[in-house]
Amino acid sequence: MSLIIFMLTALVGLLLIVVALATWLAEVVGSMALALLIMGGCSMLVAVVIYAVAIHSDLRGWQQRLDTIYDVSAMVERLAVHAVAVIKKILG
Repeated sequence: MSLIIFMLTALVGLLLIVVALATWLAEVVGSMALALLIMGGCSMLVAVVIYAVAIHSDLRGWQQRLDTIYDVSAMVERLAVHAVAVIKKILG
């Protein structure tokens, strides 16, 4: 329960910082709409960077699994071709 309260408090603090930054930026640029567009663009950029950094290792793991699946399927295909060739030789 204390972890939930901590996370909610941190989220509220982050939201207050974002609102304060947007208000300050609106005063600097002279337009709340422009300030919100700038803040939204920056937030999207941060989200993309976090997304790319957070899933990089996961994507590498998935790629290794896919490579393994490809290697195994190629080996099975070669074995099947070889088995068909052997059966054809036996049957004539």
